[in-house]
Amino acid sequence: MPSGNQGRDKRTYPRIEVALTAHCRIGNRFVRDAIADLSEGGLYLKTKEPARAGTPVRVALALPFPDGPRYCTLVGSVARIDRDTKGHSKGLGVSFEGIDTNVRDREALKVFLSKDAA
Repeated sequence: MPSGNQGRDKRTYPRIEVALTAHCRIGNRFVRDAIADLSEGGLYLKTKEPARAGTPVRVALALPFPDGPRYCTLVGSVARIDRDTKGHSKGLGVSFEGIDTNVRDREALKVFLSKDAA
């Protein structure tokens, strides 16, 4: 990647702000936290759970649809860790890139994001 891209947003997919709660497995720990934004390529999880970049993450959530929720499990890994001024975790960027998520779950996510973006 050319050095001129440093500091630029590397996301391929547009993010949509959401107010969803997810049940997550981060490594071998289980948490229930809020998702701040979501895209086909990843999500931002508001969590104080410590993790390292590359840690596997499984996110179970209910995507709201007019005909009822669609339950999905999205699989990814920690791509970014946000810390407060004291060095404590305040959120994790999770990337789905290159990770195999169930096709039905990925399609439900895509449909949810396309209707929410309108």
